[in-house]
Amino acid sequence: MDLGIRGSVVVLTGAAGGIGRPTAIRFAEEGARVVAVDRDADALKELVAQLPGTGHSYLEATLSGKATAESVIDHVLQEYGRVDIVAHLAAILEAIPVPDVTEEQFDRHMNVNVGATFFLARAAAEAMRAADIHGSILLMSSGAWLSGGMPTRLPYATTKGAVTTMARSLAKEYGPDGIRVNCIAPGLIDTAMMRTGLAPDQRTAMESATPLRRFGLPEEIADTTVYLCSARASFISGAAINVSGGNTLY
Repeated sequence: MDLGIRGSVVVLTGAAGGIGRPTAIRFAEEGARVVAVDRDADALKELVAQLPGTGHSYLEATLSGKATAESVIDHVLQEYGRVDIVAHLAAILEAIPVPDVTEEQFDRHMNVNVGATFFLARAAAEAMRAADIHGSILLMSSGAWLSGGMPTRLPYATTKGAVTTMARSLAKEYGPDGIRVNCIAPGLIDTAMMRTGLAPDQRTAMESATPLRRFGLPEEIADTTVYLCSARASFISGAAINVSGGNTLY
C-alpha cells in the first residue's frame, strides 16, 4: 500500500536509537528522504549507509532547549529547502528514586523532553506554514503520561504528560494550515531505554501484566509512526495513539 510520502523530507530525531533505526528504515522504504538526527555520529553514518533509496543525510546534534532544536530545522531548510515530516523520537530517561531527584536532573528532563520538543515542533510547523506545506509532526509520548509510570521514573513520566498536551495544543494551532500533529504513547517496548534500571523479575512481572504477555517490538512503533505521518492518516490530528499491547487503556 502506497503511503503517499515518496520524496518527502523527513526529519527523524533519535534516529540511532532502538526505535529510531527501524523507523528510519521504514520511511526510506516508502521513498522518503530521511534526515537522521542523533548525538552518535558513527551510528548515524552506519544507519544512513544502510538505508534504501537516495537523498538521505545525517546530522549530529544533542537536542536540549531552544537553540539546538531550532538549529536542526534551519539546517534541513538550508540543505533541502523544505520540511514535510518531523518524527521526534529523541528523549532521555534516567531511573532515579523520587527522594533522590535533584533539581539538575529534573531540569535536564524538562529541557530535553519538553523544551527541545516544543521548539523543534514549532520551528518545523512555522516552516511548513510559510511554505504552504500540509505536513505532519509526530511527537513521542509514553503510556506513563496516563499511568504515572514507574516510581523511579517520575521526571520522565512528567515530561511525557507535557508532550501529550503539547501535541494537542499544536494540532489546534496549526490545523487550519493543514498541518497535523499527533503523538504515540508506547507501552513496554523492548529497547535499551526501557531496560534502564529494570531487574529481570520486574520485566517478567510487567510482561505478565500486559494482556499480550510480552514487550512490544521497536518495529511495531516504527510502523505506527510512519503510518501516522503518511497521507493515509490524513484526518488524524491531535491524537495520542496507544501502542501498548493492551497494557494502557484509555
